Amino acid sequence: MTDNLHKGHRERMRNRFLKEGGDGFADHELLELLLFYAVPRGDVNPLAHKILAEFGTLTMLLESDTVEIASRCHIKESTAMLLTLQMAFLKKIQQEKWKDKISIDSVSKASAYAIDLLSHYTYERFYIMCLDTQKRLIHTCLIAEGTLHQADVQMRKLVEAALKYKASSVILLHNHPGGSVMPSFSDVTLTTQVQKVLRAIDIDVVDHIIVADDAYYSFLEHDYLKKDDRGENI
Repeated sequence: MTDNLHKGHRERMRNRFLKEGGDGFADHELLELLLFYAVPRGDVNPLAHKILAEFGTLTMLLESDTVEIASRCHIKESTAMLLTLQMAFLKKIQQEKWKDKISIDSVSKASAYAIDLLSHYTYERFYIMCLDTQKRLIHTCLIAEGTLHQADVQMRKLVEAALKYKASSVILLHNHPGGSVMPSFSDVTLTTQVQKVLRAIDIDVVDHIIVADDAYYSFLEHDYLKKDDRGENI
């Protein structure tokens, strides 16, 4: 009798998703729907609530390590892998959107790229986008990753990446997980330092974009990039 009730619930959930899509589902309901494919029988609603309570948000959950999820939630590793695979697919989809050598010639394009790349991370990451002379994207390099509040950017690694990909110019990208998009004093100081170092090897810093959730802050838009005596970026 109980199995029949659970079966009916699963069918109703699947039919609802087929008709409405996922927008109307609560986080625990989406997780429950996914767990149907790892736990073939029984009520997984309590398990969905337990997993979410353990990690706080879907983003925190899906960014976690497979082994960690299995250990903390006392579930099979194969079940945990089903969850972490979702983030792997998301990252691949984001990469596919920008795989061609597209021109990043406006703040709107650069910010859209930055949001796609960074908005789902729950810890700080710092990237540079390497551009050619026509502002086309050559490669995006991860320079640093850190805690919720800070990534330790190594200037040497940044310079090596810019030279390796023969960048004519770069755009700096980083995120403020769960915080404000407004730059901190250290963000401004770092930007100035990077500009000076890269200018010495004839590489321009076109912009520095900060992402927080789906919002962004552009140093270029706010005239925050330092200029030299000729009015050029330094």
